[in-house]
Amino acid sequence: MSPAEPARPSSLPLVLSRRGVTLTPAVKTLIEGKLARLRRALPDVLSARVVCTGEKFRRTVRITLRTRRRTFASEATAPDLAAAVDTAIDALRRQTRETKQRRAASKGRAVRRPRIEPVA
Repeated sequence: MSPAEPARPSSLPLVLSRRGVTLTPAVKTLIEGKLARLRRALPDVLSARVVCTGEKFRRTVRITLRTRRRTFASEATAPDLAAAVDTAIDALRRQTRETKQRRAASKGRAVRRPRIEPVA
């Protein structure tokens, strides 16, 4: 990091909400760890919101990441909370990867162009 760059906060501003389900410390650390790994691919995340909902036999997780340019959102439903978190994070990972590829292609960085040497 150069002196001109501002220091990024080490932790992601995360809002965890729940409706009809209790969030254990293990689930909280699971969510925080997966979001931290996702932040390596998308470093300019301003805030993250996770809403965990529990109904009779299903658990739903809705994750929203706000960046400067775009808002990424995913929702997943599974019988247990950990599986729903995994599925929602996978969807976010796919969205971020596609966005980065789209931006790289539009800037011409997707394909490495061969250097043309002058013939002497």
